[in-house]
Amino acid sequence: MKMSVLIIEDDSIVAMHIRETVQGHNHQVVGVVKSAESAFRVAREKAVDIVISDINIEGEMDGISCCKVLQESYHVSVILVSAYNDMTTLQNASSPDFTGYLIKPFREDELLTLLDLIALREKRKEHPRRKKLNKVFSYCPKHQTLYKEDQVVELSQKEKTFLEALIRANGAIVSYQYFIDMIWDGEEVSDVARRQLVFRLKQKLPGFPLKLVRGVGYKLEKSL
Repeated sequence: MKMSVLIIEDDSIVAMHIRETVQGHNHQVVGVVKSAESAFRVAREKAVDIVISDINIEGEMDGISCCKVLQESYHVSVILVSAYNDMTTLQNASSPDFTGYLIKPFREDELLTLLDLIALREKRKEHPRRKKLNKVFSYCPKHQTLYKEDQVVELSQKEKTFLEALIRANGAIVSYQYFIDMIWDGEEVSDVARRQLVFRLKQKLPGFPLKLVRGVGYKLEKSL
């Protein structure tokens, strides 16, 4: 089973080693980044099955905290890598649902065993878990896929990001500014561009439980 892998590693030599090992085992590397901020950007734009992350990465957020966010938001599997074999690090890393933990320098077969374990576990899942939005629409967070009944709805990347933010908010209001930051990466955009995106979505998804909160933002109406 081919998996999509995101690598978070600030040592370029180690990152290259992981990338070559993963690709040599017929999996796809969707990104190699050095910080949590860059990892979140990749996860918003591409489907990720597995995150392989060093504990010590660039930026204010460490690898453990970064992976917790990715796991909660995108339901990814996580393999942690560290140069430190101390109990404090292991205890901190054991709190989320991580699949495995590798100590540098690790052997290729150790990483491949963990990848095979994850692939086998995913293959055994007959159907990805979906969140029901109303009687017609449901959403699979793992694959960032919207379903109308049992049919996949084709969406642009901006549309996917918009819906992901709404669904994760779980009925809370998501502000206009948040959408701008998420979809346009903080660039200055007109209200017209935002309205056009929402208009296209409404045209594409009649009956979708999207509600405008004037002057504030958007929210999902409660499931029926």
